[in-house]
Amino acid sequence: MTFELVFLDAVDPSLGRVDLESLPQQALMEMVIEGITNKEKICGDADEPKDIEEWKGVSIEDGQVVEIEWKICKLEGSFHFEWLPISVRKFSVGWNHKITGTLNCASLPTFMKMLDIQCNYITGLIHLESLPEGMEKINISENELSGSLKLHSLPDTLTHFRADWNEFTGSVDLTQLPAGMLYLDLRSNRLSGSVVLTQLPNNLIELYLSNTQFSGALDLTRVPSSMCRLYLDNNSFL
Repeated sequence: MTFELVFLDAVDPSLGRVDLESLPQQALMEMVIEGITNKEKICGDADEPKDIEEWKGVSIEDGQVVEIEWKICKLEGSFHFEWLPISVRKFSVGWNHKITGTLNCASLPTFMKMLDIQCNYITGLIHLESLPEGMEKINISENELSGSLKLHSLPDTLTHFRADWNEFTGSVDLTQLPAGMLYLDLRSNRLSGSVVLTQLPNNLIELYLSNTQFSGALDLTRVPSSMCRLYLDNNSFL
């Protein structure tokens, strides 16, 4: 079966979009890596890919792809995140250094829990309000991402969020973070404005705000007792 035929059979005319659940997982996974120029590192022969059960870093349960671990594989090119099977809970492609493209949060699988794209060249905006509702850990650090960070839109289930070493700008609201958040890293961006540290999550352990452009007065009288690391250096606080 060719991708053209699979694609056409899967289109829902009433919605004008593709129903991913109706596509074979093999076809979906091949489309995910279509933009990777050295995909043979994952699937063997690029022209005749192996069955996904034999792909490097792919975990399957009951015939469904649940985890993808392509970290430090020296991959090049771009991923088509929109074709990820809805069953995927973990997608880790950090430290490849040469992955390009953009990330549309609205296209991520509904049940995704963990996303790691650290140390690549992903560009564009990140719409946090479009993340899957059950996300727990997100690492988008050391890319070329830009725009604002609407932290109040993070999923309630999130415990770890790393967005350091990007090009994010504007102010951030630290008063409406997920209640269960443990780790937040925003350092080395172009964020600015004042920050409020009096309404942080009760169990927050680590907070990194170094090397940005924050300013104004700081109230450290109500920092959570759980906090073991708080980095505020290289800013313009009073």
